[in-house]
Amino acid sequence: MDIICGRIYIGELINACIGIENGKIVKIKKNLEGRKIDYGNLVIFPAGIDVHVHFREPGYEYKEDFFTGSRAAALAGITCVLDMPNNMPPIINKERFNEKVKKIKNKACIDYGLYGGVRKDGKMEDMDCIGYKIYLTEVSCPIENVLKELKRFNKPVAVHAEYNINEDKIKNLEEHERNRGKECELTALKRLIEANEKIGVKMHICHITTSDSIDIIKNRTSYGVTLHHLLFSYERKFKVEAMGKVNPPLRSEEERKKLYERFIKGDIPILESDHAPHSFEEKMKIWDAPSGMPGVDALLPIMLYKVKRGLNIDLLYKMVCKNPSDFFGINKGSIQVGKDADFIIIDFKKESKIKALSKCGWSCYEGMKCIYPKHVYLRGNKIVENGEFVGDKGKGKMIK
Repeated sequence: MDIICGRIYIGELINACIGIENGKIVKIKKNLEGRKIDYGNLVIFPAGIDVHVHFREPGYEYKEDFFTGSRAAALAGITCVLDMPNNMPPIINKERFNEKVKKIKNKACIDYGLYGGVRKDGKMEDMDCIGYKIYLTEVSCPIENVLKELKRFNKPVAVHAEYNINEDKIKNLEEHERNRGKECELTALKRLIEANEKIGVKMHICHITTSDSIDIIKNRTSYGVTLHHLLFSYERKFKVEAMGKVNPPLRSEEERKKLYERFIKGDIPILESDHAPHSFEEKMKIWDAPSGMPGVDALLPIMLYKVKRGLNIDLLYKMVCKNPSDFFGINKGSIQVGKDADFIIIDFKKESKIKALSKCGWSCYEGMKCIYPKHVYLRGNKIVENGEFVGDKGKGKMIK
């Protein structure tokens, strides 16, 4: 039995030891005998789960691949990601899903689940996926038909909820927001939630952007917010304006502040990165730049710094660890007997600044204050040591 000791977070911080066998937590006690690493006053916190990433493989490996994406996640304290199906070709059938699995399985540095895609006609195939992903603007049939089809597979569905978007050419981020104003989101949410109340699919709504969205959803389904919608508005001055071009768009500073207030109050169940890297060259011209920014390498380090500055640590634990684990049925996300031994070791005295860890080489968060985990464990094995990646390709396991 391997033993790790320190200030363990189990809803509160306690001085204790964790016993690990075969990658699982088997004991938690004040003192344990065996091969021991004692981290003293450093905090042992559950590693993060990011339910929304785009690691771009297959099809767009020049932006990111599964090795570079999962390594960036590991360095930032994330040991499990759920990867989206909008690859090239899109993962909309079992054959493509299995081809993707073969392509990435020897590259993953951390554990992962893969979403399956939905065809334009609202149909889907049975796959070994963690769940399915719907882009409402990309299905041509009524949402009720899609939800009824999903119900047959008894798996969660993640939804990009926007309707009635405008494709007018833009010259700045404010015009991009106008094309996809908050009514696009609110209309989609009302339709989606009302339809699902009659069908009962297990649903997670991705990246909501307004406080009004929270009022519509209330406790009717799971939903998430991204770090960029919490911290950035279209009024922010980016190095290159299109760095801030994302879908759904960044809102006004007033809307951002309202959303952040709801975040602080604990009104949002899940924090997700929507890590969606593009090459810097693709971001030069805002009118034809693709939407998306990297973020898996910033989400937890920035939030750990905010904990040091007063953010409730239990709020972070629930949003990045416990709630993602509970909703998607992942055996991680908390330090308790029977769970995977996935955790990070935090030295809150050691502040740093965000650096771009993604293959794309840039980050909107670059230079922001953060705290990177000192060490990271995946199923009891150290994969980050003193801030350096020491894991191996192919050690990540797929979660179904």
